[in-house]
Amino acid sequence: MRHSRPFCPIQPAVPVLAASVIACASILSVSGTAGAQQVYVYGPPPGPPPPPPPRYYYYEYREAPYAFALGVDVEGAIPVNVPQFVDGNNLTGGGGFKLRAGEQIRLQGGLRFTPEVGYGYEHLFATDDVGNAYDWDMHRVFAGARLSIGRIVAPVVYAHVGYGWQATGDPTVQGAAGLAFDVGGAIDLRVIPHLNLGAHLEYAEIDAQPYAIEWIAVGVHADVLF
Repeated sequence: MRHSRPFCPIQPAVPVLAASVIACASILSVSGTAGAQQVYVYGPPPGPPPPPPPRYYYYEYREAPYAFALGVDVEGAIPVNVPQFVDGNNLTGGGGFKLRAGEQIRLQGGLRFTPEVGYGYEHLFATDDVGNAYDWDMHRVFAGARLSIGRIVAPVVYAHVGYGWQATGDPTVQGAAGLAFDVGGAIDLRVIPHLNLGAHLEYAEIDAQPYAIEWIAVGVHADVLF
């Protein structure tokens, strides 16, 4: 006797349900993967760096401990304590120059000591009341020293002693010669390397008999350092 299998409507739906589960799992897997992606947002690139600040270079002149100094003075001369001449001459004014050479020695504290030798020339004009004026030419060789201090503006004191002689048409003083000396002060401007420019004021005298001629010299000078 054949028994018939009872009809179950659930059994045909199992494959469909399995397919549905697989499909849903696939969709969820794809959705999860898509949701895990990272999105990067980039801003504009940075601009170029600022230019470096300008550089300034300064040149500082450093004096050597020793330097050969060659100097030139140009000056006007004003006679003082003019003696009474036999012929009635009266010395008025004049001018001249000096040439100097020495060795500048740089000391502690900004001091500079310069032993030097030189030659000086002064011309003094003369007048009288009868037209017999005799001008005076005065020459001297000397040795001395200068002392200065300062970096840019340098005060200076100096003194020299030597031998001087006078040349004039006055027959009463021909061949007069004797001791010569001077003492003075100056201001040097030291703004150019190896070159000093300045102004000076000095008192000078040639003690030549029978007349000792004294004068004040005012002028400018330049010293070149080697």
